[in-house]
Amino acid sequence: MSDKRQVKTVSLFTSGVITTISITLVLFLLGLTVLIGFTGKGLSSYIKERMGISIELAGDMSEAAIAKTKAKIEAIPYVKSTAYISKEEVKAELLENLGGDPEEVLGYDPSKSYFDVFIKSQYVNTDSIKKVEAAFKDFKLTKGLSFKEEDIAQANQNLSKIGSILLVLAVILIVISFTLIRNTIQLNIYSKRFIINTMQLVGATNGFIRRPFIFSTVISGIIAAILANVAITGVVYYFTREYPDLLSIVTMTELAMVYVAVLICGVLITVLATISAVNRYLKMKTNKLYHV
Repeated sequence: MSDKRQVKTVSLFTSGVITTISITLVLFLLGLTVLIGFTGKGLSSYIKERMGISIELAGDMSEAAIAKTKAKIEAIPYVKSTAYISKEEVKAELLENLGGDPEEVLGYDPSKSYFDVFIKSQYVNTDSIKKVEAAFKDFKLTKGLSFKEEDIAQANQNLSKIGSILLVLAVILIVISFTLIRNTIQLNIYSKRFIINTMQLVGATNGFIRRPFIFSTVISGIIAAILANVAITGVVYYFTREYPDLLSIVTMTELAMVYVAVLICGVLITVLATISAVNRYLKMKTNKLYHV
């Protein structure tokens, strides 16, 4: 008798752990989707402002001329920041990439000094970029500029698609999570189907019968939400450590909103899934319980 009770306890514990892990994985994916949704505008700006325009310089310039040109570029309203890349830096990079002197490998030395100019996100579109291009044509010390207009158009198109994809993904995840959790809970309740039927026969209300199951799964939902939030924090920590600029996008306020959203989803989905799972047995006739 003691061994049977121990096996039953272990089985219930294992079932509870599996349920919690299943809910955690779903909430983790859902939380990441919500986080990307909350930070979408900031991430869009971050990506756009990494699309630089290269302005090739006409020849060698003194440090004073470089500083003056840099200041002149940064004074343009469209410009967010600039970076000067010297001829020597370009040559060193080519040497590393080509595995030898670029003049020997290519037959000529393509090394040129240039400015990398990063445009404010609101101007990174095919219409505004033409105004930016016109602003740089007045620079006497520059030889030309290079950017791919089709890349900018493609980036804007992709970013708008991402928003739609995230919305669809969130809906799909909610449906999958509800179905997965409902099935997991249903398997957990399966062994108690005769207890549910007995409670009905002695006059217990449906709400009274559901209550212990809801309480149990809500606890699992809260634990799963906490674990999912810890995992989300780990992902955010990793990416902000690798890309420090993301700290300005993923704020504590947005993270707190994600944590709350994950917790609410964890409780709400488990409650609805439990009610749905228990209702299956509440509506089932006694003779059918033997053939489920």
